[in-house]
Amino acid sequence: MQATIQTTPAWQLRASVTPVRGDQHHLMVTSLVPTARRPEEHVRWQGVFSADELRALRDIIDRALAPAV
Repeated sequence: MQATIQTTPAWQLRASVTPVRGDQHHLMVTSLVPTARRPEEHVRWQGVFSADELRALRDIIDRALAPAV
């Protein structure tokens, strides 16, 4: 599964999550400069996480985006 997180005419930031085995998933964040002479994706950050760890990441993002009460 892949999604573009941020895009401008000069920059793209993408995230992908790929099952590895069992409960493990590979999370990778890449960037691309489409206007470069030779456009090429570059890995900015990656790691292997369990489903519970990815849920914890999702939860912290959800809490950060929730409106303040």
